[in-house]
Amino acid sequence: MMKKVLVLFALAALVSSAPQPRKLFHEHVEDFVDVIMQESNEEIAQLMELYSEFDEFWKAIDYMKTNNFKEIIYEMESLPEFVAVIDFLENDNIDVHYFIDMLNEIIENVERNALARQSASGRDLTAFTRDCIAVFPKEKLAALFDQKMAEDDEFKTAIQNLESEEWAAVFSALWESEVFQAEVAALSENGIEISVLFEQLLAIFGQN
Repeated sequence: MMKKVLVLFALAALVSSAPQPRKLFHEHVEDFVDVIMQESNEEIAQLMELYSEFDEFWKAIDYMKTNNFKEIIYEMESLPEFVAVIDFLENDNIDVHYFIDMLNEIIENVERNALARQSASGRDLTAFTRDCIAVFPKEKLAALFDQKMAEDDEFKTAIQNLESEEWAAVFSALWESEVFQAEVAALSENGIEISVLFEQLLAIFGQN
């Protein structure tokens, strides 16, 4: 019996000392989202219910389900400047398509309700996004960000790369593309503000 116990302890020691699989970037993002859901899920659900009353909010949601929206995304993905952005991100194991799929899943699950107790600052998707940001647990998100920067070298490297001059040049080239600007304008006309999505990304990491 003692021999079996010793074997089990030896196996456990081997497992614990073996290299652990590295965490992908989107798995880090899921950690931040988990904190948001644990702390702010009720408030966000109430905001969703409230905004579901507004036609301006549904203009953007319904548009994201159309072929026109899908065509803009396909056109965007074919831009050389966008491809350069994707390549840069994928070098740090940041899978953009994971986030696109996550957005599509959220869109498909939005339902029309009218039971909210929250108050709204506006009536469209931009106001909804900013109202959600306002109820994020900012201190806990910022603390998790600092912890990951201190403890996970790959996460730290990915963030540092997103703060580099190389990234600034790659992203600026995309933003200055006339085709991309036309696509941004088309999205804006249908209630989708790209700049607000960037605000949300920063807020998820507790950085604004």
